[in-house]
Amino acid sequence: MMRQKALATILLTIFLFSLEVQTQDSPERRGRGFAPDSLWDLLGAPRFKTLQGKIQVTVFLPNGSHSWTAELWADENRSRGQVWLPHPEGPRQIVTFTLPEGFWVWLPFAKRAIRYEGGEFPSWRDMWQIRTDKLDMAKSNYNLRVVGRDRISGYFCLILQMEPKVKGNATRKIWVHPPTRLPLQVERYSPDGRLEIRVTLTEAKINEPLPVMILDPTVPSDWTVQTLSMQRKKVSLGQADEVLGFTPVLPTWVPPGYLLEGIFAIGEHRWKMAHIVYTDGIGVISIFQHPTPPKRRPPLRGSPFPPPPPRKPFGQPPPGSPPPHGSPPRGSPPFGGASPIQQMFPNRIAFREVGNLTVILISEVSQDWLEKMASSMSSAAR
Repeated sequence: MMRQKALATILLTIFLFSLEVQTQDSPERRGRGFAPDSLWDLLGAPRFKTLQGKIQVTVFLPNGSHSWTAELWADENRSRGQVWLPHPEGPRQIVTFTLPEGFWVWLPFAKRAIRYEGGEFPSWRDMWQIRTDKLDMAKSNYNLRVVGRDRISGYFCLILQMEPKVKGNATRKIWVHPPTRLPLQVERYSPDGRLEIRVTLTEAKINEPLPVMILDPTVPSDWTVQTLSMQRKKVSLGQADEVLGFTPVLPTWVPPGYLLEGIFAIGEHRWKMAHIVYTDGIGVISIFQHPTPPKRRPPLRGSPFPPPPPRKPFGQPPPGSPPPHGSPPRGSPPFGGASPIQQMFPNRIAFREVGNLTVILISEVSQDWLEKMASSMSSAAR
């Protein structure tokens, strides 16, 4: 059980950090004749006092599409998100708070709250997958132009198209609200032009009063509270062995325009992982590395303890049960066999065993690029 909890923590950490790396004056008239530099200014850090609404995420995968929704309340420094996730015993709500002093996860169904301390944590802004801190670098690798005008949740938006200068990167369309620079809708297209994900802020209210105490993380008195330390520390390659207990392996090939942003040690006292980040200003390639756990020995011949029966694949219904509404026919994996995390945020993934390390690459770039990076790490470790 402890091993399963540790594995779940590691997988959740990979998912969260991969994700890292967001008075109107006739806006319709202002949308005309933008100079290229001023278009890039629209992708700077948003300017607002309060924001609330529902973030609807639609994921398009080869065998179909599906949507999920998260509720959002935010001010300039704090945010609260709520999402319902499917479960065999019924939908379960998860509530998150991102605050200056830490990150909270509430599990109301278990009457449990988890407080993470000691690091940088993802926020709702990361869901848009648009960096705002390296736009000078992005200008060298992408072209940006206005392709239309629209309204999202009643707010006027310019539709910007961000096209990579090198094939292999994703293309984006961004519905940006000029007065606040808030992206109210984003579409991401794969390197071969296929729509992969659409994120829309529906029922949006900008700069209107938030519900009283909505951002207060005071835990109900009958809940259990657990505090975890989740460190994320930038280290040099020379420091990595001392901090992590192993030396990360860097790729000898990276895609055009991508530079090493940093090597980060993440984890807590029981486990450590390297998170290596490459970026071209917009796209991010995350490389996670950790020591490969020793393989379990097979049962001894004639052992009185037989091996456990094979486990059901995650999410498989009991035999004879009808398929859930809207799912593919039995026998075909839902959404192309994608994992639950892939069904929420589709990315391409490459795995390698490099020496004594397990290496996982996650990005929106082409699979060929990821495989080439991974192979260059295997070569470097020989």
